[in-house]
Amino acid sequence: MFISDSRKRRRHRRRNLLFVAIIIVTAGIFLLAQRPGLITNPFQPTPTPTPAPTSFLIDGELAYRAGRLSDAIVAFEAYLTLVPDDADVWAQLARLQIWNGDAEAGLASAQQALKRDENDAYYNALTAWGLDWVGQYDQAAELAIHAVDLNPQLAEARAYLAEVYADVGNWRRAEEEAKEAIRLNPDSVDAHRALAYTYHIQGKYKQAITAYDEAIRVAPHLARLYYEKGLNLSANGNYKNAVESLRQAIQVDPDYALAYDALGWAYYYQDDPERAIIELEHAVDIDPNNAQALAHLGMALYRRQRYEDAVGPLQRGIELGAENEAYLYTLGLAYIYGEPRDCDSAIPWLEQALEMNPYSQPALAGLDTCAESLSE
Repeated sequence: MFISDSRKRRRHRRRNLLFVAIIIVTAGIFLLAQRPGLITNPFQPTPTPTPAPTSFLIDGELAYRAGRLSDAIVAFEAYLTLVPDDADVWAQLARLQIWNGDAEAGLASAQQALKRDENDAYYNALTAWGLDWVGQYDQAAELAIHAVDLNPQLAEARAYLAEVYADVGNWRRAEEEAKEAIRLNPDSVDAHRALAYTYHIQGKYKQAITAYDEAIRVAPHLARLYYEKGLNLSANGNYKNAVESLRQAIQVDPDYALAYDALGWAYYYQDDPERAIIELEHAVDIDPNNAQALAHLGMALYRRQRYEDAVGPLQRGIELGAENEAYLYTLGLAYIYGEPRDCDSAIPWLEQALEMNPYSQPALAGLDTCAESLSE
């Protein structure tokens, strides 16, 4: 087919217009290239904005209110890397670290707050609390009393002083200070817990449970409160309610190894070693170096007559510091009743049990069994 002249002219005109457009676009690109930043390079990574420090504070507060103490701690630590001189946040971090069971880190953070203002009553009180948790009772008492002198109306100063008094055996003063803390601030969870702890350490378990209920009313998001209440229920022989309280602790904090350990031990005392083993294995999975949980797991396995399986966790738990007469002679007996019988390994553990209690009947019986085996 032939193309008419008119169509040829239209096509020629379109080509001219296209050529002009290309020249204009090329010139535009050249001009833009002379001004960096007007064109985004698709091959360069998009810059990520640095979060504002206050965003970490908000994240930390939200995590705390949800009971996620570990997440709250991470958020406050992130904030402090950007604003290291904020004494109030060092104090918040210290309190949460102690509540979360990391006393050494809590003490270090409290000391950071105190370093920035040595005359602040709350910072002195928190540092005293940290010292108490790491067993430095004399220094803790001195600093806690100083905190009360700085501000007699500060409920937390009274609460932490009460805990120090409880730990050194001055229970009358401990109760007085804890009750005064509650009077000064009925909504202070630290004050209610201090009174509960004071009752617990005296063996007044029913009163401790009531005090823990008040603490939970104030702060239902803190797993430690349910855990400590569960310990008191177990100590009072109320294992059914102890299990319920400990499960509440786990519901708040699914990674709470101490709560799994206490829950397993409650099942152990209910003569349910199978369920005890399940919960204690959870505790050890979360915290493989939890000496108490390892020893408890070994005891539950022994009761289930899984003697060979009991040896490992019992021995590991004892090596990590969970040493008492029952753990020692149970480990010795596990070696005796396991297959094959291993009296060479059993005897040293039985003898260690007798060093703690020369009249330990299970240890003596184990040594008699080994003596009979050797004489055969």
